[in-house]
Amino acid sequence: MFDMQKIGKKIVSLRKQKNMTQMELADRMGISFQAVSNWERGNSMPDISKLPELAEIFGVSLDELLGEKSSLVEAAVENRLEECVKSGDAIEEEIKDVLPILKPDQIQNMAANADAQTICAFLPFLDEDDVKELAKEARENGKEFAFYLPFMDDEVIAEWAREDKKNGKSIAVYLPFMDEDDVADMAKEALENGQNITGYLPFMDEDDVKDLLMMVMKNKK
Repeated sequence: MFDMQKIGKKIVSLRKQKNMTQMELADRMGISFQAVSNWERGNSMPDISKLPELAEIFGVSLDELLGEKSSLVEAAVENRLEECVKSGDAIEEEIKDVLPILKPDQIQNMAANADAQTICAFLPFLDEDDVKELAKEARENGKEFAFYLPFMDDEVIAEWAREDKKNGKSIAVYLPFMDEDDVADMAKEALENGQNITGYLPFMDEDDVKDLLMMVMKNKK
């Protein structure tokens, strides 16, 4: 992981070597001096598109500016991200390091080209619609998709669960990520149809479990 505090101190040092104020650096880069201040305090990282310009102003390499070598940063600057991910050259830890400074469209394109082993690194940085599309494709092709569910809307998850249940498939993969009310509704329906409801119970509200118990007791009379 990039050390923002360390990079911030490096920017301060390089700026002072150039005898520049924060305002002068900001004006030269076309950004606010607050952005420069946040970089130097380690509160944020320069955008990936700003790194080459910043390095050029200071007369240093990207490696020197960041304090470490990153093939993914180099690939991003040279518009080779998709190629880098497809080739398998980028490892998951390196991907996690660079994602916070990438633009949303760069993250989306990388995720679209990632394999199942590395896709998880992208999920926290994608919006729900993008995650849904990736999960939908995997689900429709019979591939593993459970790792997408924590980053998806619970209404979509419930919809998929009902669809699979209707088609006679197991819905166990969905239950930990569903809203408790949706789980309770499906459990009640299952009970009314004489089906086993044991798998639903750990994911239900205590009051809903009691209601189901009352239904069971009533049916036994």
